[in-house]
Amino acid sequence: MRRGVTRPRPIRATGVAADSRGKKRAMGLPPTVWRIVAVEGLERFAYYGFRAILTLYLIRVLGMAESEAVACFSFTSALAYSSPLGGAWLSDEKWGRFATICSLGSVYAVGLWLLVGAAATASAAGTAAALLLVGLGTGGIKPCVSSFGADQIGLGDADATRRYFALFYASINVGSTVSFLVTPAVRAFFGYAAAFALPAALLAAGLAVFVSGKNRYVRLPPKPGGAGVVGALRRAFAGGDDAEAAGLRSVGEVLALLPIFWMLYDQQGSVWVVQAAEMENFGGKLQPEQLGVANPVLILLLLPLFEKSIYPALERKGFSTSAPRRMCAGMVVASVAFFVAAAVDLRLAEGRRVNILWQLPQIFLITVAEILVSVTGLEYSYTRAPESLRASVSALYLLTTAVGDVLAGVLFAAAGRLGIARPLVLFACAAAMLATAFAFTRVARAHFVDDGRRSPVGSPATMVALEEDDVELQSSRTIGEEGGGLLKEEGGDLV
Repeated sequence: MRRGVTRPRPIRATGVAADSRGKKRAMGLPPTVWRIVAVEGLERFAYYGFRAILTLYLIRVLGMAESEAVACFSFTSALAYSSPLGGAWLSDEKWGRFATICSLGSVYAVGLWLLVGAAATASAAGTAAALLLVGLGTGGIKPCVSSFGADQIGLGDADATRRYFALFYASINVGSTVSFLVTPAVRAFFGYAAAFALPAALLAAGLAVFVSGKNRYVRLPPKPGGAGVVGALRRAFAGGDDAEAAGLRSVGEVLALLPIFWMLYDQQGSVWVVQAAEMENFGGKLQPEQLGVANPVLILLLLPLFEKSIYPALERKGFSTSAPRRMCAGMVVASVAFFVAAAVDLRLAEGRRVNILWQLPQIFLITVAEILVSVTGLEYSYTRAPESLRASVSALYLLTTAVGDVLAGVLFAAAGRLGIARPLVLFACAAAMLATAFAFTRVARAHFVDDGRRSPVGSPATMVALEEDDVELQSSRTIGEEGGGLLKEEGGDLV
């Protein structure tokens, strides 16, 4: 253990118990866990809060063209989802989780405060520097926070670990939901600098809370010599036939089809916000960014509905709800969502007045697609990854989001230069997603066993992965290896 900090002996208890320091354990969880859950809620508010207003800030304050603003938003998101690889490496092989969270969290906080100053002075250079720091910081801590909370519980108490991940997931959704409601309202009344200052202040508060528990945490040391990730990746690309290389290659072939989905999905925070700004919004009572709250709310409502009602009903009627069918169906639903979005855009391009609530059908459809594709993709990346590389494969899973965001940035930058109308770009996205769904059916035959069995989408460990974006759910897609026995395989599926 690092710096003389030792792991408390596991306490198997429910309700309220005492930890090794004599303190009360609410819900059977150590006080340090509650501290980490609170910090995660504040950090998610900060991330989704600044992101909610970023596209309109780039257009209205910095004077960017719509296509340039969408590209900038996409590249910022891409950085946030590629930097987890660096954070995972620093955490697992160099610094340990606590030091990584403190160091990269500070980079994140500096970036947000720099964004406040850039907004106050309308500085494009300051904004670019701020977004670089934010992307590195928020992505760098993604693989660390959820696993650090699980470290506080230990490997011997699976029930407590499940409760922790349920709370962690709830904190993600509370933070993101409140941010979508509050930050745009602050922007409308006080301007962009004040609106960016709110997430910056809450993140600073969260880091202060986190650091104040320094002497109370269980802090595991980095792995001696690392997990051999780089070597395994090289062998996989070189056609190696050892178990690690073959496993990585199989996972990689499936994950390679996910970037197109993320290219569409993350347009909720950019293109769809711009679209909402052009719609009737009840005389300014509903800000264009605020409709984004529908996604996390729908996730909370639809996840148990799919698990308890829809999937069992389909199975009773003889329809398979296995992983490949869910992912393929989700891709088709995402395509339909963008056909709907393009149809709305056509009406706007014709000069018709369209109420902002007409965005709800496309938001509903993309949320259903998220449940079908994102959750199942997480399950696949965990269950099929080599055991020693599960954390790194989870970071690679996040990397598919980064690739999708880069594709979106390039697409809209090119569309702006070529003068291609936005409805046509949305139709093209829908067609690309549909083509990807057909390609996925071929890949699925090689990498999935379609035996009709499924894994529950509502388990806390799986739900924690829905951020994001997200969800990122996105910060908790790396819990696999460190989950303390939370995730198990049964009949080839995650339970």
